[in-house]
Amino acid sequence: MSTTSIDSRLLSFGELLGGNNSYSVPSFQRDYSWTETEVEQLWQDITETLDEGRTEHFIGSIVVNNSRKPELQLIDGQQRLSTISILMCVLRDIAKEQGDNQLAQEISGKYLGSLNLRTRKTEPKLVLNDNNNLFYQENIVESKGIESLRQIAKNKQLKKSSQLIINSYLCLYKLIQERMKKSLDLGEVLIQLEECVRDKLIAIVIAVADEANSYLIFETLNDRGLDLSVADLLKNYLFSRAGNHIKEVQSKWAEINFRADNFELTKFIRHYWLSSYESVTEKDLYRKMASKLKTSSDVLNFLNGLSEAAQVYGALENSQSFVWHSYDVNVKYDLERLNIFKVSQCYSVLLAAKDNLPAELFPKFLRMIVILSFRYSVICGYTPAKLESAYAKIVKYIREQKPKTAKAIFEQLKEIYPKDTEFGNSFAQKILGANSSRLARYILSEINSYYTGSKELVANPNGTELNLEHILPQTPKDSWLVELSKIDPNLYIYRLGNMTLLDSSVNRKLGNNSFQDKCAKAYQSSKLKITQEILDYPVWGPKQIEERQNKMAKAACQIWRLDY
Repeated sequence: MSTTSIDSRLLSFGELLGGNNSYSVPSFQRDYSWTETEVEQLWQDITETLDEGRTEHFIGSIVVNNSRKPELQLIDGQQRLSTISILMCVLRDIAKEQGDNQLAQEISGKYLGSLNLRTRKTEPKLVLNDNNNLFYQENIVESKGIESLRQIAKNKQLKKSSQLIINSYLCLYKLIQERMKKSLDLGEVLIQLEECVRDKLIAIVIAVADEANSYLIFETLNDRGLDLSVADLLKNYLFSRAGNHIKEVQSKWAEINFRADNFELTKFIRHYWLSSYESVTEKDLYRKMASKLKTSSDVLNFLNGLSEAAQVYGALENSQSFVWHSYDVNVKYDLERLNIFKVSQCYSVLLAAKDNLPAELFPKFLRMIVILSFRYSVICGYTPAKLESAYAKIVKYIREQKPKTAKAIFEQLKEIYPKDTEFGNSFAQKILGANSSRLARYILSEINSYYTGSKELVANPNGTELNLEHILPQTPKDSWLVELSKIDPNLYIYRLGNMTLLDSSVNRKLGNNSFQDKCAKAYQSSKLKITQEILDYPVWGPKQIEERQNKMAKAACQIWRLDY
């Protein structure tokens, strides 16, 4: 790699942001992603530098493409630079609150934007990517005020990255206020923080005129120990191999990145690789891909496939996606079931199936995966490693053999299908904690449908209308504890045999009443078979819970089964 177009130098952030250069985050770069953990670490670096009297603090490297000076494209370092810019916005706003408009104007002009004498408009020093920039400029750079920002932060419709931007602002605002409370000279606190950023925060800035070289440098820095995700590394590798197709590759990556807003990009790329190429661990993913994707044609073909898969991958967690509009409603129910189970290992298999199986076979295969996931992962809790190995084999089988029947596929999966004996035994002992109410409602709904002989199975009962009821209450009264004096109630409260379903309006009135009160005031009037059967028990304790759960286990073996 030629170094004639590479310039590297140590610069303070005052020099970095205070000059004539501006910085832009390309559209293909990932969105703002720092959480409060990273923001607080930056704050700790700054305050320790001040409190310990250090002359400087090295904050890492920043890689830019300087082919269009004075506008520099950020290849690496956007999260740090964005957060420091947010910090300067906070300092400016607090200076205004303190009545120090001169300091506020100094910070604004030096770090946030400079006046263009020709247009007489303020041009921002930092432009974020297309997903983030408008929100950042209108709400953070333009200074909405702390109360307005607190209200905006409560908006549940905000994009994840916009929420993170505003959270970073609020976090830094709180930290600065806490530091100011410890000082008699509030203005001095702000000046010290500005001076620390200006003079003591040091970065090595690597400027490269050639675009491909900038991505190779990014990769080299990672080899030296920087904490970068596989997706970051892969993106930069693909860009470095794009040749004359760089704009097309960047555009395709931006499209994928946009679709990946609702799922983890690295996990998706690995699942796609498993579904289309070969088995690989996340640790080896980058190395494997770099060994196979050598030419610009390889890169383009890969990204085209990845882009198509991203649409399906996102739809696996969204049963209402247009991807499923041509399928029977049971496909949507089964996708909701997988989300209730919180399983994602199967996504690589489902990607392969969607791409290689006949359309009429996919719903049967999806149902097979639902039953297998429920038996293997949800109830038996077996090791994911064995499941992943089996999935790798079935992916290869589907990709190469393109089977035409569900029975042929099941033959490849039956080694990991828990038999009735092991599944029934595990079900009979199953405990579902307080955070598993959605799963418990699903299981009880399916069992109730089986008891009543209804073929219409409810995948996800509405939790606001149909409550999960613990017969032995989660906080039992003394009357309950007297009856259970010889055992720990916590061993039985979260057993499936101790759970049922009740209309929410009734359930709220019951609380931790006695068993007899619950039967008389609620269970007796319930129309659900699974709740009515509780009336058959004159008392309620460990013996009854175990007996009821054993009955449920026998039903479960019939409900969640594959007969091929």
